[in-house]
Amino acid sequence: MRQIYKIISKIKTNADIEKFFSEIFTENELEILSKRWRILELLSKGVTQREIANELNVSLCKVTRGAKILKDKNAITTRFLNKGIEND
Repeated sequence: MRQIYKIISKIKTNADIEKFFSEIFTENELEILSKRWRILELLSKGVTQREIANELNVSLCKVTRGAKILKDKNAITTRFLNKGIEND
């Protein structure tokens, strides 16, 4: 994993990151990753865990995991969400 982290940190453009991800992950894996991020976004906006589970068709356990991350004030994920990174 350390090699992958280093590679991602050196990629300069969003297009290259997208291409890299599409080459090493399956569509299903990318969908799972996307849903996990969406869970975090919705939680950060105050949507209830049950509403998120129903809307995204995921288990309540997955949503609860995201809630635990957001409760950690030192979580890097929380910092990125608070910066309001939007889709380009």
